[in-house]
Amino acid sequence: MRGYFLNIAQIVLVSLFLIAAGNKVPPNKQLGKASYYGREFEGRKTANGEIFRNADFTAAHRTMAFHTIVRVTNLKNSLTITVRINDRGPFVRSRIIDLSEAAARRIGSYKHGLASVKVEPMNLLQKNREIDSLFTCEDVTDCLGNPERLSGMSLSLWRTKDIVHMLYVANELYLHEDVEKVYIVGLGTGNTRTYHLVLSGYPNKQKTLEAIDYFERKGFMEVKFLLNR
Repeated sequence: MRGYFLNIAQIVLVSLFLIAAGNKVPPNKQLGKASYYGREFEGRKTANGEIFRNADFTAAHRTMAFHTIVRVTNLKNSLTITVRINDRGPFVRSRIIDLSEAAARRIGSYKHGLASVKVEPMNLLQKNREIDSLFTCEDVTDCLGNPERLSGMSLSLWRTKDIVHMLYVANELYLHEDVEKVYIVGLGTGNTRTYHLVLSGYPNKQKTLEAIDYFERKGFMEVKFLLNR
């Protein structure tokens, strides 16, 4: 960290890690069945006008506002993924959420079709000027917005334009995987800026290929080499 002091945004981000680690959750949770999109929906428009990507961590819900960040937990295995609502559905009344393929893969439900899940809106972080500035002033940061440098070989596991969504997913990855550090790499400027979830420090191509195989099996669908910055 830069010195010994955290600014307000960093204190909020530290709180996010502590709350996730302590399994504290919002009270307005839902329990029910989760389904997932078929591949025929790839490239179609969602209800909020976005182009649907099965590799993204998004979902359809009947009533939640678009861009609501939601944590979905598979009750059978306790695997979690944080998704962003960008569509309406499911249209089968016995189901409460419809996940992208990548989200279903992350919670281990892809081969089963349906899963019993807990759905919880995540309201701790809200995008504001300070959080936005932390992750736009530098192209490579840690999860608290501190500037970093990549080393060795690096992988991009996932990408999004929503920095708040990125922070939740990066937090989950750090807490649940045996990784020393998770990086956020921002590419582009303004409305075109895209944030990449990055792991770095792989010593050679063989270790990097092994990591690609591992994280693809963990549900990430667009794992790619990233040139160090």
